[in-house]
Amino acid sequence: MTHPNEARLALYAGGELGLLSHLRMALHLRGCARCNQHVEQLRGIREWMRAQDDEMPAEVHWNSLAAEMKANVRLGLAAGRCVSVPQPGPEPPRFRWPAPAMALPVLLVVIAGWIMQSMHPPLQSAPPEFVVEASASGIGVERDGRGFTLLQPRNENVVFSVRGEVAGARYVDAETGQVTISHVYAQ
Repeated sequence: MTHPNEARLALYAGGELGLLSHLRMALHLRGCARCNQHVEQLRGIREWMRAQDDEMPAEVHWNSLAAEMKANVRLGLAAGRCVSVPQPGPEPPRFRWPAPAMALPVLLVVIAGWIMQSMHPPLQSAPPEFVVEASASGIGVERDGRGFTLLQPRNENVVFSVRGEVAGARYVDAETGQVTISHVYAQ
């Protein structure tokens, strides 16, 4: 059997419990001699305090002060219920692995690219084979049996150069004195 605490017994002895709490307490006191005896002691102390009222100063109205204090306490409790102070709750779970979370989208893009490439393989063609040449007749390029030659006039001072995919020719025209530079690019 659980017994009410001393504060609830004191409130019952003073008649200050609410209706439902008062009925529950009365039901408990019918079957519990220990709590009933404690309530009687509290009532005796209360009566003794009232008897001491004669010794108190006459100019102080203790009953009105007690009523004011009760009202202030009740007002404070009601105000406390109106103003809700957020109680610190459990800390929300923290995201403890940001590196894998950031790597996941990159991994998904790489996988998607690999899948798309495997579905449509790139067209593979043989590298173009071409020949870049410089000869006395001019400079040119030839690929797959077809070619192009840029003819130069018969001149003894023609400088030919071939570098990778570029053939060039430089000469001075004997009639006009102008310098002509020609290049042929293979692509």
